[in-house]
Amino acid sequence: MKPPVPRRSFLRTVAATGTAAATWSIGAPASGSVRRPPGRTVAIFGAGVAGLTAAHELVERGFDVTVYERKSLGGKARSIPVPESATGDRKPLPGEHGFRFFPGFYHDLGDTMRRIPFPGNDKGCWENLTRATTYLGARAGDRADLTIPFPEPFPPKPQPYTPESFLETMRAGAETAFRLPPHEAAFFAQKALVYATSSDERRLGQWDRLPWSDFIRAERMSDEYRAFLADGMIRNLAAMKSADASTHSIGLVGETTAWSAMGRGNEEDASVDRVLDGETSERWLDPWIEHLRELGVRFEVGWTLDGLQLDRGRITSATVTGQDGSTTAVHADWFVSAIPVERFTQLLTPDLLAADPSLASIRDLRTDWMNGLMFYLKQPVPITPGHVNYVDSGWAITSISQAQFWHRDFATYGDGTVSDCLSTILSDWTSPGMFTAKAAKDCLPEEIANEVWAEIKAHLNDTGDYVLTDDMLHSWFLDPAIIDSGTPDVRNDEPLFIQSPGSWADRPESATDVDNLFLAGDWVRTDINVTTMEGANKGGRQAVNALLDAAGADAEKCQVTPLFRPPEFEPAKQWDRQLYRMGLPNQFDVLDPRFP
Repeated sequence: MKPPVPRRSFLRTVAATGTAAATWSIGAPASGSVRRPPGRTVAIFGAGVAGLTAAHELVERGFDVTVYERKSLGGKARSIPVPESATGDRKPLPGEHGFRFFPGFYHDLGDTMRRIPFPGNDKGCWENLTRATTYLGARAGDRADLTIPFPEPFPPKPQPYTPESFLETMRAGAETAFRLPPHEAAFFAQKALVYATSSDERRLGQWDRLPWSDFIRAERMSDEYRAFLADGMIRNLAAMKSADASTHSIGLVGETTAWSAMGRGNEEDASVDRVLDGETSERWLDPWIEHLRELGVRFEVGWTLDGLQLDRGRITSATVTGQDGSTTAVHADWFVSAIPVERFTQLLTPDLLAADPSLASIRDLRTDWMNGLMFYLKQPVPITPGHVNYVDSGWAITSISQAQFWHRDFATYGDGTVSDCLSTILSDWTSPGMFTAKAAKDCLPEEIANEVWAEIKAHLNDTGDYVLTDDMLHSWFLDPAIIDSGTPDVRNDEPLFIQSPGSWADRPESATDVDNLFLAGDWVRTDINVTTMEGANKGGRQAVNALLDAAGADAEKCQVTPLFRPPEFEPAKQWDRQLYRMGLPNQFDVLDPRFP
């Protein structure tokens, strides 16, 4: 391919926001000859949730924004059409990196979604969210399944129980009660109280450095305890094993989810678990990108950020490489990196580290694999009106049946014979499966699909009723980010940032010591502290606020909503702050007096 040739661009005034003229064009990156308002040009690298958020906030404040994206607009949140699956005028089958869900404690992402116009909706794309009303903990080996309802607001719709599922839940509760020793249940409850009453200083200084498995003493406990409270829960929550997960991260998201289930700390009109009523790009990302284009944001797809050039503590230009291998320089006044952590690490040159030595610790941050596998079914299979956790699965599988939530008829996809999609996520790619001794990383795509299908059936069909049968399966689709499966060269093009013990100290702030460089994403420090779309949105907002400070702009700062803090726990946290400073354990840490 030839090097990119700059194409015609034109200016358009964004009257709706009262901004100065902004550039908008199609094709290759804009050359330095394009006129822009002085001191207001921003280059954003990465068009995932963090990058789109930063672009949205900046363009509304009068900045001239160009977004450069290596792969596809929308990042890991985007829908992925299954290649060559459409017939006639139907759409391709909908694939994805992994199913999306929107907990009620997401505030800032909800604010963004309300500001994205969508036909027929007064509150924009936010109105495309719908409630999931249950969580199903499915067990294998003739174990009863546990259905947990989310009854707020009451009564839930659809109803969380059928007579059969209610009976199963009662049986599951009884089985767990008999199998989980009472002293272990009491110990976990005590540790939950320890975390809930820990001060911020202890959470960041002690619990962030301690693995979750050590905090709850998983290695000393029963199989039942580990299945529900250690790896069985953590692998699905954050793509980590309990020995690799920061206690602060797991404790924080667990605590916040518990408050959300009680109706505390949620955004207005929200419930603990929500999903979109259709494929992610159609119901959210495509309208968002189109709205940003209308505001004047320019998108350049197929360009990888490969280098940052500095002079006297400032970025003077960035080097991007096209899909044909050609390179070009990007010039701007301000630079926002919203690329994943594993790619930003490659930019840590001696010049950049000399300008901000603290960035060196980013190299110690870790990623893991958490990827999707779609099963397209010939008939609707609404296993439960919410998410399913296959507790005993070797590869830490979760799923959701999508047709029950979607407005679009699945017959409008593919060849017209698909009625549902069982969207699954694999969170453990290194452990043996239930039916194969191999890890998912070592399997061919067909082997991965066969093992996951078998593990799901082993959980759903083990109590006598055949919920899922082979004749229901139309086809499957594995996340294309998994490359060269079953070979020594297997790799994940889109891994997930994980919060390993001690990672908070290694994570950067959104502002850097480089005057015009800012960091966005779920891997920078945010109060949510777990890899989420809300964290990415907050990271984008924080980067914009830091840029506004550096630019001396008088524009209003972005809203960054803190997580809910129950006021009744504040006195205990204040007291714990004093205990921590004196080197003493939390006041409720009576069963484990050791102070790591």
